[in-house]
Amino acid sequence: MSFEILKDLLATAEHATLVLTSDQKIAACNERARHLIAPELETLEGRALPDICTGRLLRFYNLVSSAMQSGDAVTNSELAMGDAACTMDVRRGDGFWIVRIRDVTEQLANLYKLRQAEAEKEEMWQLMMTALNGISVGIVVADAQGGIIYVNRFARKFIGDLMERSRLEDRASNMGLYEADGVTLRAPHRQGIQRALKGETVMGERLVLRNELTERALNLHSNAAPFYDREGNIAGAVGWIYLLDQLDENAEPVRPEESAEIIDLMFRKNRE
Repeated sequence: MSFEILKDLLATAEHATLVLTSDQKIAACNERARHLIAPELETLEGRALPDICTGRLLRFYNLVSSAMQSGDAVTNSELAMGDAACTMDVRRGDGFWIVRIRDVTEQLANLYKLRQAEAEKEEMWQLMMTALNGISVGIVVADAQGGIIYVNRFARKFIGDLMERSRLEDRASNMGLYEADGVTLRAPHRQGIQRALKGETVMGERLVLRNELTERALNLHSNAAPFYDREGNIAGAVGWIYLLDQLDENAEPVRPEESAEIIDLMFRKNRE
């Protein structure tokens, strides 16, 4: 291959590329390589690599020199080239050594931003969980199949894990969930979570809860609403109840519209 053809190939190469002679002189390189290694120089051809690879480029030179001395190729070695984060390959060619450097700064920056966004989202989620565990409203979250995935602390005081370990058809009897008359068990198709999973919003339905945890009949208002994924499909449902007769006299009652605002904020943020 002629030297001119080699230079043309280097000019169109996607990544910074150098061609080195066995005595570590730069036989050819493209503009990307010059910009990474010595942007202040007009050309690198004919220069000895150790003469220009000092200071911040010393690790780069040591990796290349070590590969050439050992005869072993280097693949995807990570290093910094000034302010750029890079990976580098070194391999023996036909009478030359080929050094290819990939600038991955933008990729790493995007990855960092993604991880930072995920961390912020997780932090927000934890804050919301803390908030939801601290309010005097019982909150239950179900997935799209009706499986219970979250019960807050207030709700657990009255239903424990009765809802989570029950089949849909047995939930009302296991939880002790009755219609407002306190006698008729709530039928599965009438339960708020199930209706919300079909797209209905349930607000302010009066029910009675009575089981071994409550020790007596509790009058409550039941609410439920669906929440959606990014494609607009129902991803699950959230149900929330508040007591008409607060057991804890010191508990500050939360109006249903306030709890609805908290829940809507939580699941709207989760969809974004």
